[in-house]
Amino acid sequence: MMSAEDKIKLLARLTEAHLATRTILEKADLRLIVFADSGWRVREILGHVATWNQQVAMSVNAYQAGKEYLIPDLDEDEVDFNEKAVSEQKKLSDQQILDEWEEAYKELSNAVQEVPVERFPGDMLYPWGNERGDIVTLVEYMIDHIIEHRDEIVKAAQIL
Repeated sequence: MMSAEDKIKLLARLTEAHLATRTILEKADLRLIVFADSGWRVREILGHVATWNQQVAMSVNAYQAGKEYLIPDLDEDEVDFNEKAVSEQKKLSDQQILDEWEEAYKELSNAVQEVPVERFPGDMLYPWGNERGDIVTLVEYMIDHIIEHRDEIVKAAQIL
């Protein structure tokens, strides 16, 4: 059973992943290319993480309201969804990308915070639609997602 302390620890891990990424960003050029094949730079990665944090927040909010949320028109491998989101974000300035990334973290953190601990073990639809599970697993996916992309930025920027 999920305890209030477990919820606090989960939210602390999410915050820790976010803050550690913010520390890396202080040393990284947002225009540095991280993936040569796609041309994704640090800013595209941040936008990508923000997009997914927003989608997961919407899913958690829907679950909290007794509903389900599924990303509309999501393809099997998510490539088109990711590319469309990045394409939209290219219109944004670097500061707007950073602001969106910060706001998306807050949306996700707040959504998780709002769910009472007794609802954490419940079965919810994950926003990508082909998976169900509990909130803890979903948030752990997002923490891993943040860390994975932060590590890619660190490697590309040769930070640390």
